Amino acid sequence: MFTREDWTLFRSLGTLGQKAGVPLRRLAALVVKELVDNALDAGAAAQVENDGDWIYVVDDGPGLPGDAAAIASLFSIKRPLTSSKMVRVPSRGALGNGLRVVAGAVLASGGGLFVETRGRRFDLAPRDDGSTDVEVTPAPGQTTGTRIGIRFGDTIPVPHDVLSWSEIAIAMASMGKAYKGKTSPWWYDTESFFEMCKAAGDRPLADLFTVFRDVTPAVATGLVGSTLSSSITRSQVNTLLTHLRERSAAPKPAALGKLGGLGDEMAHAHVAGEIELGTGMTAHLPYSIEALVEVLDADADDQVIALVNRTPITGEIKVLRQKAHQVGIIGCGLGHVFDVGRKPVRIILNVTTPYMPITTDGKEPDLHRYLQPLALVIEKASRKAKRKDKAVAGARFSQKDVIIANMQDAIAKASGNAAYRYSLRQLFYAVRPYMLEQIGKEPDYNYFAQVVTDIEAELGYDLPGLYRDARGVIYHPHTGQEIPLGTLHVEKYERPEWTFNKILYSEKEGLFSILKDTGWPERNDCALLTSKGFASRAARDVLNLIGQTQEEIYFFCIHDADASGTLIYQALTEATRARGARKVHVINLGLDPEEAIDMGLQIENFRELGGKRDRQLPVAEYVPERWKRWLQTQRVELNAMTSPEFVRWLDIKFEAYADKVVPPQKVLRDQLDEKTQQELKRLIAADILAAGGFETRVNEAMATAREKMQELDLDRIVREGLYKAPEQRWDRPLDSTATDVATGAWRA
Repeated sequence: MFTREDWTLFRSLGTLGQKAGVPLRRLAALVVKELVDNALDAGAAAQVENDGDWIYVVDDGPGLPGDAAAIASLFSIKRPLTSSKMVRVPSRGALGNGLRVVAGAVLASGGGLFVETRGRRFDLAPRDDGSTDVEVTPAPGQTTGTRIGIRFGDTIPVPHDVLSWSEIAIAMASMGKAYKGKTSPWWYDTESFFEMCKAAGDRPLADLFTVFRDVTPAVATGLVGSTLSSSITRSQVNTLLTHLRERSAAPKPAALGKLGGLGDEMAHAHVAGEIELGTGMTAHLPYSIEALVEVLDADADDQVIALVNRTPITGEIKVLRQKAHQVGIIGCGLGHVFDVGRKPVRIILNVTTPYMPITTDGKEPDLHRYLQPLALVIEKASRKAKRKDKAVAGARFSQKDVIIANMQDAIAKASGNAAYRYSLRQLFYAVRPYMLEQIGKEPDYNYFAQVVTDIEAELGYDLPGLYRDARGVIYHPHTGQEIPLGTLHVEKYERPEWTFNKILYSEKEGLFSILKDTGWPERNDCALLTSKGFASRAARDVLNLIGQTQEEIYFFCIHDADASGTLIYQALTEATRARGARKVHVINLGLDPEEAIDMGLQIENFRELGGKRDRQLPVAEYVPERWKRWLQTQRVELNAMTSPEFVRWLDIKFEAYADKVVPPQKVLRDQLDEKTQQELKRLIAADILAAGGFETRVNEAMATAREKMQELDLDRIVREGLYKAPEQRWDRPLDSTATDVATGAWRA
């Protein structure tokens, strides 16, 4: 039997490419990029030079610390896989193999390597046994930063574009705004958090935990005492991760920053969001994805440059023109077609995230996990690039071109130079004169509103100061509160805690009167949401706000069995164009055509097909082909049901979701504590107030009451109470319990 240690794979060209994740022809470019990435991650400004023999990477950072042995160990192929990359932040590396690849390339090719830092020069010679010899001499001219020189032997080809990856990384480093904060406990799942702690070795966990946002040394010590990282157990991991998350809010995706555009050179699009990944407690990983697109000459080839955290990926990506207006992007988990227009394009993609899943040791990213936002930014930026190219060519402007070109002037006019807020219709009338002048016909308001939505989708936020009128209402059970769904109301909206765990949406506001009269929302802990016609932006905004809370929420949609009804549901399940994906579970309850027929409801025949000019009515994608054809000529309204039939139908639909809101034990105990204390105050007040000492007696009685409360099964008490009276909220059964506990404590 033969055995081989992992580090030996770095000393042979036949296996070094496997660990680096690139073919031999790209190895030199990768090595230089690794050195540049290290400098940029240290916050330094870097430069790269090639004199034909040596390649130099120079930075203005603090220099490399340590003596000769430490520097030699840093550039050793046998060094342990030690990496700060286990601490998840949006930086450029992934595995910590970078300097081992550098040393391996020098060893395997018979090249040269030196480091000049802090006034000393270290000439390094990696050896086959995994060690690295070092010779130290003064470097009097080198007083700031670090200068690394590398020379490749004849067996490693050095192509003419060996500096291309490095130059892109350097250029991108200074663009826009980058993340400067600490790591977040929300960015780890159970397994990665366990491995990070174990990899920290025999050091206090409290020291390690201070790398997290909002965790001071005192807080860290209070959490774990003197426990060592190496002794952490899997059973401890979820508890500690939960405690850390309780002390630190999850960073918003916007905190990751973005590159921004390149002036007028390339069209820019941006989208931010979050994915969940991992085992046990999942990691909540924010992302910021950008595309820069430029239209090329007709005889050019399509190009894609992909970056992760501002540095080019080393995985190979192929670009193939598919249909006249589409390109296929293949590699790094992708094998998909994107609509970019008929002319060739250059696309630069950048994904910023604290953790990028990889498919190989060589850091090939798994971009498939980001397919939807990648498609969104590629196609947005491509549309903008096409408009830029069209404007340069002097082509006739469309209505959309005129709206976009004059939007800033119109906003200034409608808002009095940002002194006032303004409505969408006011903005329309501010743009209207430009459209009449340049297009020569009366503009359509609905088309204008759609263009504004497109603009906001590309920006990633609403136009500053714009508000939209109310087009619906949300009704809260138990409180009876009704809130109009307009921009100004939604901006102030706060979801009441532990009041409802479901929302029912319908376009027909009249049906909700039936439900409110029968106490249906209270029995089901279900809010009622309606907006005129299709779900308006404000309605979808409310859903986003509700979905941002920690309470789970299910969103149900009912609609007519007609073509437009299916589209209402589809619109609510798709990503809201200017706001990212839904943050709640969306469930379609119908009415579906087959179901309506089975129920014997009245069917309306509203048109006949046959003429050449008959337009196909759009129907949602989830509808089977048979019923898509049926919906072209027939429909069934929800109103075809009588009031008793409607309530009975809805009750049957909700049987699988009949659970009432019951908060966690801590909330229950806090609520019972509060109710008991209120009851005690009422009982004791008359006896104590005259003589003084009111608060003292209450506190003494509460101490006795809390001893009694520890013995109670609150979950059972609440559930039994809700079973007897399902129309009440979860805290009502605690009232009588609080009275009993308070009375007993007072008498004692």
